[in-house]
Amino acid sequence: MWPSRSAMASIWEQIVGFLDAIATNPAYLFGFLAFVFLLIILIVVQHIRKIRNQDIWVHQAWGANWKGR
Repeated sequence: MWPSRSAMASIWEQIVGFLDAIATNPAYLFGFLAFVFLLIILIVVQHIRKIRNQDIWVHQAWGANWKGR
């Protein structure tokens, strides 16, 4: 049902080792930060594209003026 404590400890040790390697090596640190920034940029671009594909909702009272009627 639940993973054993030794398996969870092994995963935790791997995570700590990974973070320690990133912290001690500047190339790993810059690579990791570049990856995070790339993910952020991709998510923002995808969100902007999703918003631009949606129809703009305008209140009825302002819609006549805004749509040039």
